[in-house]
Amino acid sequence: MSYNAHHTPGGHMQWGLLAPATVILGGAGLLFLAGAQEIGENMGYGWEAGLAAAGGAAVLLLLLLLYVLNWRAARVRAARASGLLVSPRNGGFGKGALVGLLFVVALQLVSVAVGLLYPGLEEGERNFFTSVPPMALTALMPVALIVGGIAGKLWRSTSL
Repeated sequence: MSYNAHHTPGGHMQWGLLAPATVILGGAGLLFLAGAQEIGENMGYGWEAGLAAAGGAAVLLLLLLLYVLNWRAARVRAARASGLLVSPRNGGFGKGALVGLLFVVALQLVSVAVGLLYPGLEEGERNFFTSVPPMALTALMPVALIVGGIAGKLWRSTSL
């Protein structure tokens, strides 16, 4: 799709909404990553450093998702400004909810696999990884369904 020079997606980005999210989420993600480095330097457990690094990566990926959704919405706004008849597409909640559910199940399987297969864990740590995170993630499944559904709906509504 070609756009008029005056109606580019970059001109329709909502930078005022992304600036606070960048400061807050970017700072939190970098803080997690710095904590992972600190744990690694101070002879902490490897799984603690990995968990902190995974948390930092997750927060930064959330920030990236916000930028991508804003870019996709800017494309829709630019298309509307150029005179194209574009309406938001409906649907996507069910597919997003399914992706959210599969993500939670994958996290549960990874936790159990770490508990069973990681060689450096003591018995208490092994029992922790095979029981506590899967149970906590089971309690968060309704939240994952709703958040995944909303993300799927936003993804679908910002497509051209």
